[in-house]
Amino acid sequence: MTEFLTAHIYALFWALLVLCLAWFYLHHQKRIRAFLLGGASGLLSLLLLHLFGDAVGFAPSLNVVNLTVSVLLGVPGTGLLAAAHYFAA
Repeated sequence: MTEFLTAHIYALFWALLVLCLAWFYLHHQKRIRAFLLGGASGLLSLLLLHLFGDAVGFAPSLNVVNLTVSVLLGVPGTGLLAAAHYFAA
């Protein structure tokens, strides 16, 4: 029962994060620039976490899923990947 509940809370958190970021991008004056800056900052945060992640105990691989999450969700997406690693362990 607790795994079922944890999985649903995790999915709900992802959905809320996506909705918050979509709202931010849609209400921003320069939507494309905001999206590109958010994607670039997410990519940079994933790269830094990949290179220096051994210091914090989590160095994600640079695969398609991690890159997509980081580019679409930005820095919160990279933080969510790190949080998922710590809560899943």
